[in-house]
Amino acid sequence: MRKFYIIVFMFVLFSANAQTPFQRVYTTLNTKCQNSTCHSATSSESLKFDGTQSQVHTALFNVSSANASSIAKLEKLVKPQHPYFSFLLRKIAGATFDTDLSIDANEGAMMNDINGQQLSKKEIEFIRQWITFGAKQTYSGSEPQPNWGLVNQFYDSLEANGIDRFISKPPKPAAGTGIQLRMGPIFLPITGEIEQEYLQQQEVNFPSIPEVNEIDGFMNQQSHHFLLFKFDDVAAASNSNAADVDNLGKVALLNTSFDGDKSLTASWQNDANLVLPSGTALFWDQKTILDMNYHIKNFNASFVLPCDFYFNIYFKPRSASTIEMKSQLSQQTLSLVVPTGIHSIDYNDPVNNLSTRETRYLWMMAGHTHEWGTNFDMYHRDSLGNVAEKIYDGAGLETNNNSRYEGSLGYWDWHHPPIEYWDQLTPITFGRYGSKKAGLVSRAVYNNTTGSTLYFSTQTNGEMQLWYYMYTTEPLATSTAINDNSAEGIYFEVMPNPMNNNGKLVYTLKNEAAVEATVVDLTGKLVAQMRSENEEPGAHEISIGSGAKLSSGIYFARLSINGIVYTKKFVVSE
Repeated sequence: MRKFYIIVFMFVLFSANAQTPFQRVYTTLNTKCQNSTCHSATSSESLKFDGTQSQVHTALFNVSSANASSIAKLEKLVKPQHPYFSFLLRKIAGATFDTDLSIDANEGAMMNDINGQQLSKKEIEFIRQWITFGAKQTYSGSEPQPNWGLVNQFYDSLEANGIDRFISKPPKPAAGTGIQLRMGPIFLPITGEIEQEYLQQQEVNFPSIPEVNEIDGFMNQQSHHFLLFKFDDVAAASNSNAADVDNLGKVALLNTSFDGDKSLTASWQNDANLVLPSGTALFWDQKTILDMNYHIKNFNASFVLPCDFYFNIYFKPRSASTIEMKSQLSQQTLSLVVPTGIHSIDYNDPVNNLSTRETRYLWMMAGHTHEWGTNFDMYHRDSLGNVAEKIYDGAGLETNNNSRYEGSLGYWDWHHPPIEYWDQLTPITFGRYGSKKAGLVSRAVYNNTTGSTLYFSTQTNGEMQLWYYMYTTEPLATSTAINDNSAEGIYFEVMPNPMNNNGKLVYTLKNEAAVEATVVDLTGKLVAQMRSENEEPGAHEISIGSGAKLSSGIYFARLSINGIVYTKKFVVSE
């Protein structure tokens, strides 16, 4: 008889541990939070937990709340991938569990169990994890899903030693100035898959069409990187090709975050405030769907690590005079091959292949490798195909065109590379000049000591050659002389300045060069295209004014010499 009880006990224990994620959520809600007067099919409450698993899931999943305060926050009872916009989670958790899940006075009392007690932290956390991982009723064996074992380990450790591994919450923006969003927590194990990379969609609703002028990011110091993408539109986010259309997407070699109808907005490799230059902003829609890429690793691997990323988004109503700041993420992927030993590998920015040339005014830049990278620099490639001046120095030592660095250590740190900024923006022309390609080229140095050839990998057991920069397609109104390389034998002036609609560009060439000359107004609109040809060394002049018929105002003369752009501000008077 004793053996029978042991067998029954083991069967029950095994069954409990073998529950699917939603079975565990359903069991918690159905047995602990459902009774005849509250949260049942016969009550007036919208949260109903009796019935079958399918009925309860249907009653919760992506269903609008009946509470006016919750409706105003654009919440759902359960909003997949959005735990902090899910009314159910806030009702069972509250501020005592996590201040991000507090309820206000208009949303009723906390939802306790049938004994009047709050659910356990493990139960609340698992429901948060279930919502984060798409709140699905069933998961395929290969897709990301919440892990009850990790939740158990983390909270058992927290109770045993009292050490809270969550990162400190950053302060939120003042009311009316911005919002705070969060991705996490995602728990990493002690052994096995201690390094992971996830994609998660985040819906943002603004009170008006915004311009975003600052994003501050805060992350676990063991994090590898955080990339913030923006889908082109709402339809693109729901496209079946999106890896995280209905659940967190897990990044793998052939399933990266760099595909799809979206563009990179910003990148973090540690805590950083992204404050855009005055007069520029990110242009987002009133309803914007963001795509968040979080690459995390439990380097210590001595405790279950909860990984979080917070970001504060500051915005204001869009102004017609604001210049849009854009982003470019470029990388060598399947063509990256690093044999054993020390190797220097160059790679052209794909934008160099533009058939129609384009000038981009760079504001910031950062490079990226994995642990076998010993240096990473970026160079300008001119219209003759030559690798010319260094644009970005991986050691954070060499500046150019009045640049500055943040995070400079004097050597290449692959964990946290330096970020270079040009407060006045630096222009680079991309595109084809016949068979030649102008723009940017990366030069990474690797010391492969593994004994085997390394290839591209999103994980740190392989390599990367990646760079990221932010730019505008027009100069700032505050621009002054840029790229003054008179020491290199180049002279460029607008004469006279101011002028009365009758002046000239004067410049000298040290060598034969491909020259283009244009004039743009304060908005960046092209108002004169004056020359595009190869020229001999020596002094040259180009007349402006009579043909362009410029009205009074401020303008910028742009002179492109072998793809390097020089800019001069000038004034046309009455």
